[in-house]
Amino acid sequence: MHRFLKRLKPEDVHFLLDFSEFKEFVEEMLGQANPLVTIEIDSDEIKDPYDVTVIRPLVKLREVSTLTEENRHTILESGFSIDREPFDNGDYAMEQIFGDNYTILAATEDEDGSFFTIELPYGDYIQMK
Repeated sequence: MHRFLKRLKPEDVHFLLDFSEFKEFVEEMLGQANPLVTIEIDSDEIKDPYDVTVIRPLVKLREVSTLTEENRHTILESGFSIDREPFDNGDYAMEQIFGDNYTILAATEDEDGSFFTIELPYGDYIQMK
């Protein structure tokens, strides 16, 4: 079976990204700004103009105390913002992980926790390796 499978190329690659893993990635992306904020990961479903349900990741950042101007710049330098919509922060984080061509197929919650099912075109996946 393995020799046959080697001759086929998949169309898409699927990933399961646990919300807690996603939060760890965001903490890493924040770098020096991480201690300045608390992070909450969530998702939301939105209907687009064609009545298609789109799943959007939410990265909610809240300042842990009153931020100085220097602290705000530290957060902005990470690519995130406290003032920005959580959707924008979520999109930014996903793009840092998967690039521009990912699709979130589902946001699921079960007894093991919450996770995203993400699809990436195989060509993009190979280029990332």
